[in-house]
Amino acid sequence: MAKRPGHVFRVDADRCFGCAACVALCPLDALKLQGLLAVVKESSCTHCDLCIPACPVHALAIVEEVPGNVSDSLPQLLA
Repeated sequence: MAKRPGHVFRVDADRCFGCAACVALCPLDALKLQGLLAVVKESSCTHCDLCIPACPVHALAIVEEVPGNVSDSLPQLLA
């Protein structure tokens, strides 16, 4: 699947507990663990959705990007 214009990958930090199921499934190694939180390297992610159904706590989503919302982008900026 091609990357969705105007969308970004999000990890809900309140739900993610670092099980790494998403990391194991990502064919592009766009996801990694930082402590007990999955983070995405957005430039590598193609929004293929393989990881999303693997998350047991539904912490992953591809959402519409909200320009200027720096706090939402922080985990991705750290990747």
